[in-house]
Amino acid sequence: MMCEICGAEEGQIKYTKVINGEKVEFFICRNCAKEKGFQTPDAVSAEGRREEEKIQRDAVCAMCGWKLTDVEKKGKFGCANCYEVFRPYIRNLLNKLHGKAKHKGKVPILDEKKLLIRKRIREVKEELDVAIKKEQYQLAAKLRDRIETLSLKMEESDE
Repeated sequence: MMCEICGAEEGQIKYTKVINGEKVEFFICRNCAKEKGFQTPDAVSAEGRREEEKIQRDAVCAMCGWKLTDVEKKGKFGCANCYEVFRPYIRNLLNKLHGKAKHKGKVPILDEKKLLIRKRIREVKEELDVAIKKEQYQLAAKLRDRIETLSLKMEESDE
């Protein structure tokens, strides 16, 4: 879709505006967005990175006194507290290296069933706690029985 302002370039930015209670969408190019004073996604993320880098560069671990430059030079942290102090740096580094900061490994098929049962047991236990607090004892008894049934299923899957 072409830019709805200049018509010369590809409209890469979707601009949404509410006019008289109706949502109106425009597609504009980066040049027109800059001319109109809109903050482009690139500008927002670059500004955030600059601010984050400034905070990280000034950070000093209160426990061991290490700075980010020490961590970068030595390739390791000075103490356990450094992981908290330099968390944004670690997150950025992991995002650059792996494309994400959170590890989501594969779960073997056999264990996936167990994980689902464990998750359901946790959910039912939470429901049980709420039922007891509300003094809904009949519901609580049913939930207790459900937990026992799920626990048996868990034991069966171990065998």
